[in-house]
Amino acid sequence: MKKQLIKVSSMIACLGFFMSATKCDKQAAPEARQLKKNVRIMQMNAPSFLDNSGFNFSETAQSQMSGVLFEKNYFFERNVYPVPNVDSTGKASIGISKASLDQVKTWFPELKKQDIDLSQDSSCLITRPQHFIAGKINALEAYSGMNLQFGFSESFVQLPLSVNFKMDKMRMDLSFKSFDPWTQQLTSAVNVESFKKDYSANFGIDVGWFHIGPSFYRSTGLSEVTLKGLQNGIESLAKKLLETPNEDWASRIMYSRDNYVLILGGAELGIKKGDQFKIYNQVHNWIGSPCGDSSILNGSTIVSDTQDPWIVEVEDAGNLMSKARVLNQKENSSINLGALVKLHQFVQAPAVSTSKK
Repeated sequence: MKKQLIKVSSMIACLGFFMSATKCDKQAAPEARQLKKNVRIMQMNAPSFLDNSGFNFSETAQSQMSGVLFEKNYFFERNVYPVPNVDSTGKASIGISKASLDQVKTWFPELKKQDIDLSQDSSCLITRPQHFIAGKINALEAYSGMNLQFGFSESFVQLPLSVNFKMDKMRMDLSFKSFDPWTQQLTSAVNVESFKKDYSANFGIDVGWFHIGPSFYRSTGLSEVTLKGLQNGIESLAKKLLETPNEDWASRIMYSRDNYVLILGGAELGIKKGDQFKIYNQVHNWIGSPCGDSSILNGSTIVSDTQDPWIVEVEDAGNLMSKARVLNQKENSSINLGALVKLHQFVQAPAVSTSKK
């Protein structure tokens, strides 16, 4: 009898071990450094028929999205951009917040707000993010399940014993898309999954009219499933964009003066002092008037006399903008406002000395 009880106890322990969520402590490899892209979320929603028991998928996903973008090293949700102010003569200047203007004045003490002049062709290029992003929860459906039940009669153990184990699995399907901020054309799209796993087990002993025994369960919350889906989607979309031609990190020049430039984007994008960037002047092809409300940017071409880019090095990565020094000045050309900014190389970490004193 004692051996039989030991067998039963062992089987129950195995079931408990199967249900427990065991994780191995593995030290993750350090993630390669990369810059975040300025993005704007157009929408993050779900069909209302998915909602149940007062749980709203759209509201939950919208609330969680900003946190996902913040914790992931891919995108930065920028909601405030410089605004071009165009006067009656067609001359444009940048309208920026007082805090940003105060920051610029610490870098360029003699600068006046109206001194940041833009051409009509380039004034709007700094006013929009690199990508518009939209996401949707498409479905939440049953995926798989199992139910295991067995018991022992009094001939095997002293008291009748029953064991029941149940597992249900549901799958959430999500889609994410990125759009060009000027043409509204689709630039990348991914579909991802997130799983809801529920386990339950109960053990019982029948004693006359009574059934005695513990129950255990593990249920994945809907908000947890939604959060995991958003994380998977943002990561997959970012990696897909990295593989797409001409969709790598880019920014624009806000100001250029006396061998220095002002780059749109600062520490919030991961820019650090010592980082180097390539600067290209461009000619833009518009359908309609340049930067018009209903105009479409049909394409941009690097100016022939600046195929060899300027190289600038960041001296101060501020809030939403950075000050950089031009390393290779050119006598016959200058950097235009609105010029394209691409990453050249990250600042090199100082070598660690291994010598012993």
